[in-house]
Amino acid sequence: MTASRCSPPPRTAPEEVRHARFTLAQVHVDDAELPLLQADLLVVRREETEDLDWELVATSPPVVALEQAPCRLTMAVLEDGRLLRGAALVVRSDDQRHVFRGAGDLDGLTEADGLGDPA
Repeated sequence: MTASRCSPPPRTAPEEVRHARFTLAQVHVDDAELPLLQADLLVVRREETEDLDWELVATSPPVVALEQAPCRLTMAVLEDGRLLRGAALVVRSDDQRHVFRGAGDLDGLTEADGLGDPA
């Protein structure tokens, strides 16, 4: 009996992913300021879609948990003070940790953020 040789699957080029991370100085959920200990926003652009993926993870002093619901976020970037705005969903929230998932465009990004336009 002869051993059969299996060839590996053809290699595909890795998809291009661009990302930017922002430390935030201030976050407003709808019209209410969320007191912060720390907040980081991660924005990702994948080459196969024109849409941005973005997520905000924030830690606050103990406050009331936010309901899982759509909201509008306004975020001030610590480094340069500019405002980023977009619709989001509260993914999870307890009295100190809050995770929001972007639900559309994120206004306020610039070319210097390195996300580029989709190919």
